[in-house]
Amino acid sequence: MPSPSAARQGLRGLQRWVGEGLDLLFPNQCLGCGRAGIIWCQECDARVERIIDALCLVCGRPLGAPGQCPECRRQRPPFRARSFAVYDGPLARAIVSLKYRPNRRLAGQMGGWLQQVYDQTGWQANLIVPVPLGRERQKRRGYNQAHLLALALKDRLQLPVEANRLRRVQETPSQVGLMPSERRENVRNAFRAEPGPWSGSGVVLIDDLFTTGATLAACASTLLQAGVEQVFALTVARA
Repeated sequence: MPSPSAARQGLRGLQRWVGEGLDLLFPNQCLGCGRAGIIWCQECDARVERIIDALCLVCGRPLGAPGQCPECRRQRPPFRARSFAVYDGPLARAIVSLKYRPNRRLAGQMGGWLQQVYDQTGWQANLIVPVPLGRERQKRRGYNQAHLLALALKDRLQLPVEANRLRRVQETPSQVGLMPSERRENVRNAFRAEPGPWSGSGVVLIDDLFTTGATLAACASTLLQAGVEQVFALTVARA
């Protein structure tokens, strides 16, 4: 009988094989508009509303002028966050696509966007950690899109990825349609992190979408309690 580690390696190999097979069966197609021949076309790229300046210095929310948003002044989150662009149009369609098909080429494109954001922050991180899925949800999908994004960012930043020491220990309902307070309650105590030592002092927490920040805050609080000194959150889009 194979050991648990060998079984996990075999499962990851199968997932990679399935993903590569899907890439062969479904050749390049723009995930924003469906145009054939390219994973992300110039027309869709031009429609992306990038979050560049005049944003909250803590959570990265677009503002009329640089500073802190009212929410961060009222209750500062346990992380600093930045997002590449606003969740809308072609970018929203691409993110939804990545949730339901493990497209590594699309994840690679998004990894380049995340690198652009990281390079502008001045953050000093030592480790990349993807926001984990629950066991049952990951079993149904066969992969975690945040992990794909973390792997796409790994070589660009020359930082290791740790995908096993932060785990979702509660199978929470979907956050879609919940109010901010309900989202926070939904993910309360949903995550667990192994205590230190952690590699260095700063962790880049990766997810595809920042909505209210409830999931990122729950993960960040768990990491800080485990011994991480700073948590920086990067997402592809911001709702």
